[in-house]
Amino acid sequence: MLFCLAIDWIMSQCSSTLGTDVGQWKFTDQVYADDAALFTSDAANWPTVLAMFDSAAATMGLHTSWAKTRVQNLGSGPPAFPVDVTNERVESVNRFTYLGSDLDSSGYCSPEILRRIGIASSAVGRLDNVWKQPRLSLRTKLRIYTSCVQSTLLHGADTWTILKADGKRLQAFHMQCQRRILGIRWSDFVTNSSVAEKTGLPDIRAVIGDRRLALFGHVRRLPEGAPAHDALQVSVELLAGTTSVPDWRRKPGRPRSCWLRDVLKDVHLTAQEAWTAADDREGWRAQRSSVDYAF
Repeated sequence: MLFCLAIDWIMSQCSSTLGTDVGQWKFTDQVYADDAALFTSDAANWPTVLAMFDSAAATMGLHTSWAKTRVQNLGSGPPAFPVDVTNERVESVNRFTYLGSDLDSSGYCSPEILRRIGIASSAVGRLDNVWKQPRLSLRTKLRIYTSCVQSTLLHGADTWTILKADGKRLQAFHMQCQRRILGIRWSDFVTNSSVAEKTGLPDIRAVIGDRRLALFGHVRRLPEGAPAHDALQVSVELLAGTTSVPDWRRKPGRPRSCWLRDVLKDVHLTAQEAWTAADDREGWRAQRSSVDYAF
C-alpha cells in the first residue's frame, strides 16, 4: 500500500510535463506495481519528462532502471529517437514487452499473436509425455491443455485486435493441439468438426470474443475518472460521431481495424448502444451468452 502511495505521489509531481490531451481528457501514465508507462504527445518533451520522473523517484528512495527504459511511438507518426537523460542513453524501439505482452509500433497485434503461438507451442511440446500417457483420461488431458497451454496462448487476448489472418492462425493451432492430444496424425484425414465433437472444446474465437466482451463491460462500469473508462468513452464517442474533440477528423480511406470495432461486430450494436447496454451487468452477461462469434 505504501509503495502504491509513493508511485502516485511521484506521478503527481510529473503531471505538469506528462500527458496527451484528447478532448476534455488528459492521459498521463499507466502504472502497474513498479512498472510505469509514461505518455507524451511531443517527443521533444522526453528529456524533461524522464529527468523529472527520476528526480521525483529519488526523493522517495527509488531509482529509474535506465537499462530497462525504452522510448516507443505507438500507432502513428515516425519512429521515436533515442533520448539522453542525465548522462544516460534511453534507446528507441519498435517493439517492447510490457507486462508480458509485446507492443508493436504499428499498433497491430499480429506480432504478439505469433509470439504467443510460439510460446504455447513450446508448452505443448514439453507436455508430450502427458498426451501419450494412456492411463490419463481424455478429460484430464483436456483440463491440462486448457490450464497450461490455452492460458499461455491467450495471455492478454481480451485486448487484442484480431485480423482475419490472425484468427485463422489461432484456430489452426488450437485444432492442431487437440489432434495431438487425441493422437490423430495429419494423414488420418479426420475433419476439424469431428475433432471438436470428440473434445467438446469451444472454438478459440469464441473464447477470445467472450473475454473481449467481458472486458468491455468491466471497463464500461468503472467509475468516471478511471483512465481505462475515459479512454474507452473517447473511442465510443469517436465511432458514434459525438466526439468532444472539435478538431478531430478521420483519415481518408478505409478505417483500420480496432478493438472496439471487434466488440461491436460481435454484439451487432452501435457504439452508443453497446455503451448503454454494458452498464447493466446482468443484461450484458445475457448479451454475451447469445453471441455467435466469428472472425
